[in-house]
Amino acid sequence: MRILHFLAFLLIMQSCNKKAYEAPVDLIPEDQMVEILSDFMILNSAQGANKKILEDRLKNPLGYVFEKHNIDSAQFENSNAYYTRNIDQYSLIYQHVKEKLDAKKQGIQKRIEIQNNVADSLRKLKRDSLTKTRKKNRIYNQNQVKKNIEPLVELPRK
Repeated sequence: MRILHFLAFLLIMQSCNKKAYEAPVDLIPEDQMVEILSDFMILNSAQGANKKILEDRLKNPLGYVFEKHNIDSAQFENSNAYYTRNIDQYSLIYQHVKEKLDAKKQGIQKRIEIQNNVADSLRKLKRDSLTKTRKKNRIYNQNQVKKNIEPLVELPRK
């Protein structure tokens, strides 16, 4: 019975041994992992927004990301597993992902604002142009009426 308790104790101690997880041979660097995870998050959002359009343009979205970054799914899985076991490093990676996505969002919002300003300016210019044209036409019509009335006014009265 003591031997069984001793073996159980050794088994528990062995399982509690905190051995550092070794990095895989083909570990993806942190900066590239930030890029990959950012692309995954953008794809995930695009699938949520309009899955049909995404599927029409990209037959295999995950394959596209792997091909874009010259990695394969096994390499990503190994690297992701390594980083998830090193939580401080993984938190830092996700912080960089968030910063990158926020920067992209601000850039897109700025472009939308510029496009809206241009559209508003064009609408205002068109409205001003129409107003000027209408005003010119009104003045032209008034002058035409005066020219047509003057000969009538000059006619002698009987």
